[in-house]
Amino acid sequence: MEHTPEKNALKQAKMQSKSSRGWWIKTVLLLTLVALSVVMLFTLGDYLTGEETPQLKVGELLRTVNYPLFALLLAAVVLYIAVESGKYAYMLKIYTGKFRFRIAVKTMFLGKYYDGITPLSTGGQPFQIYYLHKKKIQSGAANVIPVAKYVVSAFFLTVFAIVLLALTPRYVPKEAVVGENTLLVIAWISLAVNILFQLAIILFSLFPKPCKKFILLIVFFLYKLHIVKRRYRTSMKFVREMCEYSDCLKQFWKQFYKFIPLLFLCVIECSLFVTLPFFVVIAIANVPPTFELAIQIACLVIISRYSALLFPTPGNTGALEASSSLVFVTVSGIDPVLGWTVLIWRFFTYYVYILSGIGISIFEVIRSAVRKRRQNRI
Repeated sequence: MEHTPEKNALKQAKMQSKSSRGWWIKTVLLLTLVALSVVMLFTLGDYLTGEETPQLKVGELLRTVNYPLFALLLAAVVLYIAVESGKYAYMLKIYTGKFRFRIAVKTMFLGKYYDGITPLSTGGQPFQIYYLHKKKIQSGAANVIPVAKYVVSAFFLTVFAIVLLALTPRYVPKEAVVGENTLLVIAWISLAVNILFQLAIILFSLFPKPCKKFILLIVFFLYKLHIVKRRYRTSMKFVREMCEYSDCLKQFWKQFYKFIPLLFLCVIECSLFVTLPFFVVIAIANVPPTFELAIQIACLVIISRYSALLFPTPGNTGALEASSSLVFVTVSGIDPVLGWTVLIWRFFTYYVYILSGIGISIFEVIRSAVRKRRQNRI
């Protein structure tokens, strides 16, 4: 069959149109899910705190906020975003010789956004790779940077999670984990699954052929159980991802000394991630800041995050709001602002990335259209 330039252009335009429609549908569905989650958040908050302590209205909340501490919260959020972006900027420096902080910031926001609109947070890295290719970053760097960032960050978050879950019985009241430690047990199970995945990456790096056969065997078994519908595509997807992770791990060990600053950035990132709700609580609940409170809330963050991971909604929307409400309700003095605490925390660690990702995506589409129009005029 003959493929003329006109036909190829028409085919490409149809593919772009289909991709654009899919993006809009996913975005609208996600925003709807977020709105429902916010409604559920305050409904659940009223149920958990009882009629005696209803959730504060907006006006009442504004009168109770400690604005100097809220400014401290905003500073912590800005630092968190800067550290997240700094990891990409540093890796761009390693592989391209330039920091390119603007590209790093967009890469970070788009990765968070596409993680947020896909179940199990699987869409961020592929789109980051696509975006870096689009920005003329050489192929090797564009492929490695998102994967390397994920592998290193996941490792440190796992270490933080193990330590904090182990500290939970000492710093968190038993009722905070609901029904004889149910949420704590779920969090440990979810963490174990994540650790097994990271161990699988290491084993794949050391024994690629046996691990590849094992992956194919698992997919075949799931296919026979009718859990997996497309056996070949699923097999290739898992094998390709494991190859990317293992190649990244090999490069990491070969150039370990270059990644030392990245390790420090990951420690700062994880520390900020587990303490941001602490800044929210002391800013809007007027709870005296103490070291014990900071550790308690950090433990609750990990419990709520990992117990919600087993529910594969986009960005854990709904599941994380529910689990956070269940555990944060036990923080002394938080009852009247329980819903606001979880909402503000989720806004600064999730919703803001969704809104920014939508804005950046729309901006990129408009800019591409303007550039094409200018080229056509020339």
